[in-house]
Amino acid sequence: MLLSLLLATASLWGSLHAALPGAPVLPPASPAGTEAPRYDPAARAVSNWHEQTGAALRPRALALTASLAKDPPYVARCVRLNNGWCIKSARWPGEIGADGEGHTAFATLDDGADAAARLLRRYYRDYSRRSALAIVRRWAPAECRGAPVAGRASVATPAVSSTLAPKGLGRTLRARFLARHRPGGAPRVAAARPARGGALRVQPWSPLARMGVRPAARNAARIPAPRPVGDIAEGILPSASRTAPRVADPAALLGNGHVPSPDRMVAESALLPAIAAGLPVLDLRLPAPLCAGDTVRINNYAARIAVSVGVKPDDDLHLFAPDGSPLPNLAPVMLAMSAVELGTLRAGPDLVAGAIGRLAQEQSASAQQ
Repeated sequence: MLLSLLLATASLWGSLHAALPGAPVLPPASPAGTEAPRYDPAARAVSNWHEQTGAALRPRALALTASLAKDPPYVARCVRLNNGWCIKSARWPGEIGADGEGHTAFATLDDGADAAARLLRRYYRDYSRRSALAIVRRWAPAECRGAPVAGRASVATPAVSSTLAPKGLGRTLRARFLARHRPGGAPRVAAARPARGGALRVQPWSPLARMGVRPAARNAARIPAPRPVGDIAEGILPSASRTAPRVADPAALLGNGHVPSPDRMVAESALLPAIAAGLPVLDLRLPAPLCAGDTVRINNYAARIAVSVGVKPDDDLHLFAPDGSPLPNLAPVMLAMSAVELGTLRAGPDLVAGAIGRLAQEQSASAQQ
C-alpha cells in the first residue's frame, strides 16, 4: 500500500513539474554531509546508492521511489552498487569494492558509466567484437552450473582410458547390454517379436485367406535360453520368492566368456550419462553442450542491443571510428544494455551522454599527444 502511494505521488510530481513553465531542472541529490561513499559488504550496497538512483536512473517515478524507500523489491543488486551495467571488478577508476560474485561497487553512477564506455571500446577495438552477439557472449557469458560451455576457456574433459574401454565407450559391455535389453533384463528382440519362429498370421482380407492357403512357418534362429546365475538373496528370502525368473547374465548374452569386475561395471555406468547428453561416444574430450537456457538469454540480450540501432545481432554495431572516437550508435547501445542488466530501472540519457563525452575528450587528448 505504501509502495503504491509513493509511486502515485512520484508520478504526479513528475507530471506537475514538467508542466510548469520555466520550471528549473532538479539538481542531483548530494550525499548526506561530507562523508565519502563507502561499500558495505554485508548489505552489498554503496552508502549513497539511494541518492545516485534518484538523480540518474529512469523511469524517474520509480527512481524517485527507490531513493525514498529503504529496500524496494524491484531494485536490482547492481543498482545498489552504482553499477548500471553490472561490470566485474578490474581496478576501475572509482571502484571502492566488489560483491561476492565480483561485481564492482562504484563510488558514483558516473564512474560505472565511464567504465562501461571504456570496456565497450576495448571489446570493439582490441578484441574485434563488433556485433551484439559477440559482445554479449563475453560481457555476460553462459554459465551452466559449473559445466564447461562452448566458446569459453575450460578444462577439457578427460578421455576414456584405453584400458577401461579399448573399443570406445559405445562398445563397452554395459552399453551394449542396455541397448539390447529392456529394464529387468528381457531381450528387446524377443519381447518385440514373440512369434518370429512361428507361422505368419493371415489377415481375413488378404489374397491368401481367399485362396485358403496357410503359409508355411518361417525358419528363424531361436534365441538361446538364458543361463541361470547365482541369486544374491540365497538364504535370505523365502523359497517361494526364489521361483521367479532370474535376469540373465549380461556377459553370457553378449558372447563374452568372462564376467567383468565390479569396478569396471561401475566405471562404465558412470560414463553413460555422456551418451544420453548427445556427446560423440568415440571422443569424449569435447566440451559439454551449451546450456539451452543461457543460449536463449544471450540471444535475447543481443537482440535488444541490435534493435536499438536497427541492425541484426550478427551485424557490426558501428560503435567507434577507426581512431577510437565514439560514434552515435554508442549511446543507444549503452542505454539498451543498462535496461537489460538493471531490469525495472535503467540508466538515464544524461548519464550515458556524460560518459560518452568524457570518453571522447579522453580520446582526443590522447590523439594530440
